[in-house]
Amino acid sequence: MKTPLFIALFLMPTVINAQHHNHTHEIKPSTARSIWGDFAEDELVKTKLVDYTSTPIAKKVLKNGKPVEGFEYVDSIEVHSMVYDSDGLMVTGFMVRPKEKGEYPCIIFNRGGNRDFGQLLVGTALTYMGKIASWGYIVAASNYRGNSNSEGSEQFGGSDVNDVLNLIPALGQLEGADTSRIGMLGISRGGMMGYMALKEQCNIKALVVIGGLSNLFTMKEDRPEMEDHVYAEVIPNYNDSTKQLLESRSAAFWADKMCKDTKILILHGEKDKSVSVEQAREMHKKLATIGHDHIYIEFAKDNHGILKHEEDVSKWLFTWFDKYVYQDKIFSKKANKIEIN
Repeated sequence: MKTPLFIALFLMPTVINAQHHNHTHEIKPSTARSIWGDFAEDELVKTKLVDYTSTPIAKKVLKNGKPVEGFEYVDSIEVHSMVYDSDGLMVTGFMVRPKEKGEYPCIIFNRGGNRDFGQLLVGTALTYMGKIASWGYIVAASNYRGNSNSEGSEQFGGSDVNDVLNLIPALGQLEGADTSRIGMLGISRGGMMGYMALKEQCNIKALVVIGGLSNLFTMKEDRPEMEDHVYAEVIPNYNDSTKQLLESRSAAFWADKMCKDTKILILHGEKDKSVSVEQAREMHKKLATIGHDHIYIEFAKDNHGILKHEEDVSKWLFTWFDKYVYQDKIFSKKANKIEIN
């Protein structure tokens, strides 16, 4: 059950009802279109099988051509690079799926970081998305617009939230993807993207947020460099509408606007220096006040990667998605806080 290379994924940085967005955006020059070519009529996604054995991650997961301990699952999955249509932009990402043919529920993975910091790599797809795929899911992840050869511009929770939402219709074109059962996992900045997705979409059965952003004002106070080097650089018109723009990205201000049918699991390290645990505590209180089905788990003396409790985190991920996505069960616990030493 252990999830390897956990820390690499934690580094910081319109209602659609499964329909596709069609807004106009500035197209940032990229190589995505030259690499993949234009989409055919009505085509929303292209995928390409990746030979991970020719990439650096192979040295970590293979020895003499066979998976090492802890990575046995890699023989049961396929890693695909991906490009999909998001508001008319070509956006890159990865898709990982079980090798065995069948109908599988889906997990949307929201990466952390901003711009190319925290970008998805073959190693990310194989070791983390791949672990989840081995549990019986098709896992899809976006690099977000403007990043990793994608068209458009990074907005840190602006129109790039559509890059998360538009994975749903893209998944609908993949063989074996059951889009009636979708879960979502958000890491750090990806947690913010997950909360914002729930404000627009009610098709997500369950959301897991790990070390997630939920109050950008608190983030700015704790880490002043975030304002100059992230907010001001990537959020459009930031200096003109600062309060409004930060509130629109901070779920603590509109928790009651999120889809109440989605079961939320919040995991956070008590000693997280990248995203203060106070953000998770505040979000837990907000959700409890409005009666939103959720569990908050705080890991004592652990950090942004929750590295000291890797196996606990992996078990909670497996259980939450299995119960509320794979089996689509009704929430059976009262909203509460769990502390793990």
